[in-house]
Amino acid sequence: MIRVLQVMGGMNRRGAETFIMNIYRKIDRTKVQFDFLVYTDEKQDYEDEIVSLGGRVIHMPCEAGIKALFSISKFKQVMHDNGPYHIIHIQTLLNSMWPLLALPKKSRILRIVHSHSTHNKSIMSGAQSLYEKIAKYVIRTRTQVMLACGEEAGEYLFGEKFSNEGIVLNNGIDLDIHAVCNEHAVATIREEYDLNDKLVIGNVARFNEVKNHPFMVRIAKALKKSGVKFRMLFVGNGPDESTIRQFVQEHDLEKEIIFTGLRSDISDLMFTFDAFLMPSHFEGNPVTLVEAQAAGLPCVISDVITDKIDMGLGLINKCSLQDSPSVWADAITNVSKRRCKDIDMIRKQFQICGYDAQTTADKLISIYER
Repeated sequence: MIRVLQVMGGMNRRGAETFIMNIYRKIDRTKVQFDFLVYTDEKQDYEDEIVSLGGRVIHMPCEAGIKALFSISKFKQVMHDNGPYHIIHIQTLLNSMWPLLALPKKSRILRIVHSHSTHNKSIMSGAQSLYEKIAKYVIRTRTQVMLACGEEAGEYLFGEKFSNEGIVLNNGIDLDIHAVCNEHAVATIREEYDLNDKLVIGNVARFNEVKNHPFMVRIAKALKKSGVKFRMLFVGNGPDESTIRQFVQEHDLEKEIIFTGLRSDISDLMFTFDAFLMPSHFEGNPVTLVEAQAAGLPCVISDVITDKIDMGLGLINKCSLQDSPSVWADAITNVSKRRCKDIDMIRKQFQICGYDAQTTADKLISIYER
């Protein structure tokens, strides 16, 4: 059996974490088994499922940034206590350098680093820029297999050599779950949040700078000013949540914007929404945008997000972050009635584009078995 240590930082319901769980459910676990290293003592959203599938969640609290230097010895101890591992698959962007430094260059363990983003932060201090340069150098000199969710994400972390030596691994999803509407569940959600007879706009994301929640609040303000009867659902949590809640109050939008917290029924929510909103400052290859298209949901997204995320279903509509909130508001109302209900077409396009989870799982296992 091939034993793989997935270094994720955390295993809560977020993009990269959801991606690897989609893979984990599809692989033959009699041949390949995952353990997951997380940088916290807190129980993770996916922890019970991981255990039920035969894996382990290894908790190794450590701080981010340069303070993570002290994690090197901890990581060596984790490998000693829980191994042997044949592969280490690291998916923590710049912090991927710390596990790499813990392993000897001549180690027999296959070192895979996986990029899920095209940037680290939109604005960085001098110290942060220096950290980025050091991290990229370590990652580029010690990684054996370079993976990324897209070409742009690969080039950001690995540089020019990614185009020749790297591998793009699409964020595939389970179409049996995400392309099939549970009408009862949707009706229950609409009742729960009083959504009937309203335009329902959804965003599923962590509350942090990259996801651009303040701009979404401004879009909501523009919708309200134009007289649209709507609700905007923010699904998720994160460090900036209290700030965004305060911002919503300041704009008198407590009734229109609903904070749902973390939810496990994302596929049902996608069928509840009339439009999906993603004005992110940058993204790699967002899983939630793939899930939205599987549900046939029209999406209004920032033009910095890669065109390769488009499944060719006519659901992706781009606006510039330089456009006014009213332009975005108009785009949302214009596309909200254009849901794609042709499930056969959705499945066909996802298979053509290589975004079904089984295809992604098979490709990753072939990499592991090299």
